[in-house]
Amino acid sequence: DRTPLVMLTRSAPTDPQSAALLREFIDREITDRLAALLDTPDAMLRAGMVNVQILGLAVARYIVRIEPIASASVDELAGMFGPVVQHCLTGQR
Repeated sequence: DRTPLVMLTRSAPTDPQSAALLREFIDREITDRLAALLDTPDAMLRAGMVNVQILGLAVARYIVRIEPIASASVDELAGMFGPVVQHCLTGQR
């Protein structure tokens, strides 16, 4: 169920408490976990770039409902989105 995360993402731009909760969630569930898996001095930056991609996708799909992103299958999105995320994690800068 994505409803609480969607609600938090919607309210974050105008509510400082929601923004703080969203940041804490992203740091705990994504940034810290990804950075721990990377053996590179810029691991936090790379994990942060993944966050940017995921948050943008979530906003486009679940909040603004931009087509065809909103109606695309998870497999379609993963197939196209996966290489972008992989590049953020391991690609050359």
